[in-house]
Amino acid sequence: MAETFFQATNTLALLAWIALVLFPSRRFVSGMLCAVIVPGLLSLAYACVIGWKLFVNGPPPGDVMTVTGLRDVFGDDWVFAAAWTHYLVFDMVVGAWIARDSRRLEIPWLVRTVALVLTFLAGPVGFLVYVVSRGVVRGTVSVDEDSLPRMGGIGRQGIEQKSFNSLTRG
Repeated sequence: MAETFFQATNTLALLAWIALVLFPSRRFVSGMLCAVIVPGLLSLAYACVIGWKLFVNGPPPGDVMTVTGLRDVFGDDWVFAAAWTHYLVFDMVVGAWIARDSRRLEIPWLVRTVALVLTFLAGPVGFLVYVVSRGVVRGTVSVDEDSLPRMGGIGRQGIEQKSFNSLTRG
């Protein structure tokens, strides 16, 4: 049964990722399907499995703050499949943010697509590629652009900021 759960969650995530990579500018895909609906369903599945395992087995035996302790906990196929679902949820939420943010900032298609594919395959690597590329192309890594100064990158906004700074400094 744990294998079926694992396959079902992976298939659902894969189908949503295909939609996100192919149609990242569609508001329904990046703003609902991959930001709320699929992560919400996967989160519900995760919560059900973890709740069930805690109810049946109680708290994990041993120290889950060590590699050995975590390895013991993840030895249960259901817990392992649920932990993988945890990754699926957060990688998809990050991917949906990349899709929306890249559309807003007019990040080039190739950069966005590479970042999305890498986020799907190796979550943190895709996020890092996107944030660094965003800084280079648009001169900002801040999510809330009003709260932090721009980096002054090579993108259109960075050039505009440099021009503004040169005008205001006399």
